[in-house]
Amino acid sequence: MHLALAVLSGFVSVRGADFALDGKPFHFVGANLAVMFGEPARTHYEDIIATAAQDGLKVGRVWALGEGDADATDWLKKFVLFRAGPEGWSEDAYAQLDRVLIAARKHGLRLIIVLSNFNPDYGGARAYLNWLGIDLASAFGVQDLFYSDARARKAFAEHIERLLSRKNSIDGTPYVDEPAIFGWELMNESQVFSDEGARARREWIAWAAALIKARDKNHLVAPGLLGFYRFSDERDDWIAAHEIPGVDYCDAHVYVQQHGGVRRVADLDPIIDDLAQLSRFVIKKPLLIGEFGFPLDAPSFRNAPPLKWLDRFLTQTRRDAVGGALIWMYQTKADYANMYRITVDSDEGADARRALAHAASIASQRVALNPRLSEARGRTPLLDLHVNLTGRATPLSGWHDGVLAIEPDEFSRASWEDAGTWAEGPLVHAYGGRVGFFEWKFRAPAQKPEAIELRARLSSDYPGDSAPVIGTSQVLVSIDGREVGTLVAHPDDGRGRWYTVRIDEPSTIARPGTHTLRLEVRPGPSAHGLCVYGRAGKQGGVLDAAPATLRWITSRE
Repeated sequence: MHLALAVLSGFVSVRGADFALDGKPFHFVGANLAVMFGEPARTHYEDIIATAAQDGLKVGRVWALGEGDADATDWLKKFVLFRAGPEGWSEDAYAQLDRVLIAARKHGLRLIIVLSNFNPDYGGARAYLNWLGIDLASAFGVQDLFYSDARARKAFAEHIERLLSRKNSIDGTPYVDEPAIFGWELMNESQVFSDEGARARREWIAWAAALIKARDKNHLVAPGLLGFYRFSDERDDWIAAHEIPGVDYCDAHVYVQQHGGVRRVADLDPIIDDLAQLSRFVIKKPLLIGEFGFPLDAPSFRNAPPLKWLDRFLTQTRRDAVGGALIWMYQTKADYANMYRITVDSDEGADARRALAHAASIASQRVALNPRLSEARGRTPLLDLHVNLTGRATPLSGWHDGVLAIEPDEFSRASWEDAGTWAEGPLVHAYGGRVGFFEWKFRAPAQKPEAIELRARLSSDYPGDSAPVIGTSQVLVSIDGREVGTLVAHPDDGRGRWYTVRIDEPSTIARPGTHTLRLEVRPGPSAHGLCVYGRAGKQGGVLDAAPATLRWITSRE
């Protein structure tokens, strides 16, 4: 079967809260495309683009970034980097982008071009700061300097201007006149660490958007924010960043693995609904979900097949009139292995391709807008900004020599601004964001204690694997609603420290039966969430990995 080659013309524009093309609303399904980095991608880029087009996908997303050291290896300079050091421009990378654009135009695909990366993959913002001699270990949130440092801005502007002034080396088409370009995305998964960083980023977005708009009148601009999860201040900042006049549309990434409150397929709906409500009726711009994905290599994900999650996601984005959604990702089998991949040269991901092709075929057929979305609702959340989880139904009772082990993921109840469990790092842990509590039910021994001792490995909870020195959390310890101690959990480092709380007057649990242990962080200046650690995680490497314990002391020690 031969794919009929399309001739692209015109540019995608914005009409109210929808994308438009040739004077008509433009809704689409698309994919991230592994066509820029490494030998497999550079060799098979056209196969990847052609397969996406054959599946009916209309928009792709690619990274035009890659920053490294001036002494980077020849292989990196040839197959990865756009820039080895601030002056080490690599024509190989730009020439690959030329080829990708020609192939996209040939196959009728429009591309979002991502200009920088918050994450360290292929260099990212960290590389720019390294070039400037800024020590990234010097302080928490130092990466926010990428947005505010004048030298970092100048270095980034040089990359933007190089792209905007480029003519395709194959056919001479100026990039600013290239119909295969959907738009420019300023950063992949942009994040900040402080209120000052959020303000600096908004200024940076306005500056960079204006820089592009002054040179390119044809293409759209988006900031490239990661999105928000359950924290109200992140949600407010997401709104403010997209209200900037130079921003044409809203974008976010949605991975349910990072939403602690998602336990069943229907839990997807409010996440998409809230993004769509804010975009359409508050910010009044189109929404593009630039990345989403499900672990396609797993037979089941949170008690449902991954394809069921995929179908639900595509259905809900259509109900909510989301402008477009791009799955992660189309690639070759020879490229890097990951749980999300859809390979164009094997059957891996074939069922997902069929689901995407069907969704793409009906993307332009609009349905009645989800009645949960409305002008009247305004900014009122459709997403519960508190995660309430239920866990173990029966009380813990496995006492051995007066000691009860309490694994973090055996909690009976949890309620936080974000919450969940994580087993991929050095230690299995339950995490709770900002304000909230964990509770464990346990059955007490028959013998009356003279004292009780709680020993637990704890830290605060910050996204990522580090926290500022001031990022502690004050933790209230209670049993059956009675406060029995407080402690200050040290800043999050992904490993925690051991803490001991001794209760010398345990009269509240002198009776046999079931009791409730609660660890709680209340509102205040030290409300930075809580991580409770236990057994070794998949990474391992912690010699004293162990669950928390309650020790039932029946004689004075």
